[in-house]
Amino acid sequence: MLIPKGEVLELGKRGNFRDILRELSDSGFTGYIEVSYKKGELSKAKVLFSNGKIVAAGIQRVISKSEVVGEKALEELLSLENCVADVYILDEEKVAKALEWNKSAVVEHLPETEAGMEGGLTEEVIITPDEREAILQKYGIKMPSEEEIDQIITSALDGSYEIISATSSTPGDFESLKKSLVSTAELYLGKMSKKVVDVISDCSSAEELVERFDEVRNAAKSLVIFVPRKKIDEMISEMEKLVGESI
Repeated sequence: MLIPKGEVLELGKRGNFRDILRELSDSGFTGYIEVSYKKGELSKAKVLFSNGKIVAAGIQRVISKSEVVGEKALEELLSLENCVADVYILDEEKVAKALEWNKSAVVEHLPETEAGMEGGLTEEVIITPDEREAILQKYGIKMPSEEEIDQIITSALDGSYEIISATSSTPGDFESLKKSLVSTAELYLGKMSKKVVDVISDCSSAEELVERFDEVRNAAKSLVIFVPRKKIDEMISEMEKLVGESI
């Protein structure tokens, strides 16, 4: 998940995930948590909140680099008896941006495992479509229609991309980010990095880079014949971290 960098509220919060979730929900927390745990293999997750309600959730496996998003991710997290969570504050505008950037990770409903569970969660901890739309409208952020999503995918495969929504970023900061991403691509891919570097270099703002990050992924994954998949996944993970820390 790509999430703008937040203000640290608490680091190393330990305990049962369900208890941590209830505490944040009761306090009306707005921001995100990064959760580390081991269940089968070491995993890291991010859960996005708005006014105490869950907006989105995503998990990435550290070794296999596989991802779980949305309700399935939340279902796994709710089963954790022990985890470590770092808590970060975001303003509503950044939550709206993160929500737009992570459409596949949006949580619409509680997992089915919660139904009928004694002491389980209620739908009140999940943000409703109307609430989500209100946040996006407040900051002028447009969620694409199904037709626009199809067009985005088609354009991405063609090597072009239409920006749905973008705002300017500080040029100096963005140039530093681009240099870091290019260096990362060259480090992992060597001479094969040109396709990835071209996409990054073509971006004129941090917002555009986020919107076109799927192009970066596609360009990198197209090199799997020449570069080990594990190396490509590690590079993408490192790039996501750099982008998340810079926006």
